[in-house]
Amino acid sequence: MEVSLAGYYYQANVYGAQQAAKDAGVELTTVAGQGYASPALQVSQVDSVLARNPDAIILFPSDINGSVPVVDKAKAKGIPVVVMSTQLASTDTAASVIQDDYTLGKIGADQLAQAAPQGGEGIVIAGPANATWSLRRVAGFEDQLKAKYPNLKIVASPTQPVDPAQGLKDFTNAAQANPGIKWVYSVYYYQLLPESIPAQFKGIPFITTGYEPTAIKSLQNGSLTATTSVQNVKLGYITLARTVSVLNGEKPPVTTCLPAPALAKADIGSPTANADLYPEGFTVSASQ
Repeated sequence: MEVSLAGYYYQANVYGAQQAAKDAGVELTTVAGQGYASPALQVSQVDSVLARNPDAIILFPSDINGSVPVVDKAKAKGIPVVVMSTQLASTDTAASVIQDDYTLGKIGADQLAQAAPQGGEGIVIAGPANATWSLRRVAGFEDQLKAKYPNLKIVASPTQPVDPAQGLKDFTNAAQANPGIKWVYSVYYYQLLPESIPAQFKGIPFITTGYEPTAIKSLQNGSLTATTSVQNVKLGYITLARTVSVLNGEKPPVTTCLPAPALAKADIGSPTANADLYPEGFTVSASQ
């Protein structure tokens, strides 16, 4: 159960899971909503999922609390749930495979400090207001600035769904109120495309999270300064593997947390960077 397929990150999750399913010899069906699924939609979707009598469910939670009923409904049917990518406030999950979003935020602050040693004011594009992954990245970023880089000041931190058009609108509004900004931090590449920002702000340090073909182009043309890998493909692969372990009667780790390599232009084409990419020509569709 993916929260969205409207971004490379989510598509790469599915690619990784499909490769693991192929290796394990299990059948995998992907369910997603249009755009970014709300908690209410996920709770509605699980009814049709459960009607198919699955052996297990992999859940990318839309909301740390709002998606808990998905687990509750599955538990009532005796079906284990393995959580992927972000935290869920439930003690009834079989396992979780997540990224360390707080550390991702801290790494972003370190990358910014290196790119903007002179300091200055900047804008944070904070992402979905109800998603743990975005909240934790912002928290890590803010805490690292306070602890190590007091010369870097946040003047605005608007929230928005995973929608680059809305991200640009929020950035433009914040930049009009704060025309002297010296940097941008976005919690996810697809929240605000670096090439889209107004001309007067092009060239200032732009830090984000996520590595994908369009991000590579942004690194190459200099509109993006640095990013951090969220292990797109590996996340899906390991989560499916943990799910198979559960079905085999094993007890995988309660939580598996993936590392977060920092990436810049010089890292393009490296094995670490390439591991985030799925092959050209791969397409994914979802059962609604």
